Amino acid sequence: MSSAVDRRIGVFYPYHRGGISERTTWSIFLVGCGGTGSFIAHALAQAKASKMGFSEKIDRIVFIDPDDVEERNIGRQNFAPADICYNKAQTLAFRYNLAFGLNIEWIGDFFKKDMLPKRETSQSRTMVIGGVDTGKARRDIKHIIKEREENIVWMDCGNGYDRGQITIGNTFSKKELKKSVDPDVNIAHYLPYPSLALPELLGDEEVEMLSCSEALEREAQGLYVNRFMACMAGEYLRNFLESNLKHFLTWMNLQSMEMVTLPICQYHIDRYSGLKREKVKIEAAEIMDEVLMPA
Repeated sequence: MSSAVDRRIGVFYPYHRGGISERTTWSIFLVGCGGTGSFIAHALAQAKASKMGFSEKIDRIVFIDPDDVEERNIGRQNFAPADICYNKAQTLAFRYNLAFGLNIEWIGDFFKKDMLPKRETSQSRTMVIGGVDTGKARRDIKHIIKEREENIVWMDCGNGYDRGQITIGNTFSKKELKKSVDPDVNIAHYLPYPSLALPELLGDEEVEMLSCSEALEREAQGLYVNRFMACMAGEYLRNFLESNLKHFLTWMNLQSMEMVTLPICQYHIDRYSGLKREKVKIEAAEIMDEVLMPA
């Protein structure tokens, strides 16, 4: 049986062994600058250039992608004909640095452990945003974060033809999830990493192996779904940096114009902590139906 305390909605304030500080700044690493990632790049640049209060909490922005812009990307990803043959991460970094006077960094390679800061402190934290489109790429992110043994925040964005999902977390530990929410202050210190919340994202289904460009060409992906997912990611980021993120998993479907979001509360977190609650299992099955299935 769940209690009123378990159902109480809290905000995400991720744990760090060095404590928590309101002056914490974040280094944000965008892994993947293709279909969804190229539009997330715009959202990150917009957030930093906005000069709003939360923008001051962004210390570094780093775009990571090994691929060059191809002709088939034009009109489907956030690129123009003049960008063809240039690296995607480099192109986006140069564009927004010139447009907004920023200092976005770029790496034209696959994501690797040594790209992340060597250590975190309570005032200098790391977030990884996944804009990748294969199970292998997500597995690579998972392994790199796990090797670090830091509470790095990982947000994953994925989509299919007309649906997608966003999830955010900071732990692989089910033990930590069991006592995530501090009921005295309604703060959640732990949320499940994307690989724990949605393990099916790490699979290698045939349709998943298509790149975003290939999926669009074969009409396996809608024209505007990537941009929509990027806007959602931007809202997640804004709320997170403002210490007002009250949800951790969102499914959306553009065809039916439906959206389902799990609020941050111990009751919903417990479905990933290993606690056996029959009602939680039933509700999870109802959400993960054919309409709002992860992409």
